[in-house]
Amino acid sequence: MKSTSFSPICPVPGILIIAGFSILSACGSPEEGNETVQFIERQPVTAFADETAGFRFEASPPDTVSLKWSGEGSAVVTDIHFSPGLEIQNGDTLFQLLEDLHIVEIERLSMELDMASAMLFSDSLLRQKVDSLTLLLDSLKSNEETLYISPLKGTVEQVLIVPDQRIRPGNAVADVSIASSELFQVFPPPDCVMNLWPEEGSGIRFIEERPGYAVYSGELPVIEALFSELMTVPRFAVFESELESYVITTDNDTIPVFRAGQTNNSHVIILPMEPLSSNLLTWAEK
Repeated sequence: MKSTSFSPICPVPGILIIAGFSILSACGSPEEGNETVQFIERQPVTAFADETAGFRFEASPPDTVSLKWSGEGSAVVTDIHFSPGLEIQNGDTLFQLLEDLHIVEIERLSMELDMASAMLFSDSLLRQKVDSLTLLLDSLKSNEETLYISPLKGTVEQVLIVPDQRIRPGNAVADVSIASSELFQVFPPPDCVMNLWPEEGSGIRFIEERPGYAVYSGELPVIEALFSELMTVPRFAVFESELESYVITTDNDTIPVFRAGQTNNSHVIILPMEPLSSNLLTWAEK
């Protein structure tokens, strides 16, 4: 039988020590060689959401603004219902258009329906899916054309589109003369840069961005109320997932936000989709 022998740090002549467990050397300190592992619990860093104060609102003089198409993708104009010199009202249908994304969605669902229908003979459980796809396609086809609704009241000066024309987001579609009572200019605080202006709220519409300010239509108290909802938070309080931005409250609520701009001290200006009832968790560490 083999035994494993070794010499301790202070050898003792004539004594063999068989090691089946750890032995402290008689001449060594009991604490010598021992390592202490310390676990440090990291505390979450929280942040405050402050109101973005300092926006300035001014009644606009009589002016001409350009109405623009702001869809998610390109589209083809089908029917036009307005002309130069026409008085238009907020809510009037100015023209109709067929969006490319709408067409692509119809084609995708049609292919999915064809595949599900072809497999019905071998899987009767697909009947519910086929019925659901059929109803969805019928709904999309019955609403193929998108209506462009006038966001304001005014007089059409120039129509900038023609039937069958392809337009893209941001393309101007008409010039409209607006009375001063219908428009307001919104100026950001001096230390803020607006990358995206909130497009609309209840009863108001974003008309266009101009150098250093934006033009809105609607009642002034409603416009002021919209901008009072803009909050300023540290950059490390905003999380990103694909193309979406969101914040997480200390109550563990995840709230999507619209990133509107930033301040000179690298804070982010956001428009929360829900009220922020508590402070925010961040991705920073203490």
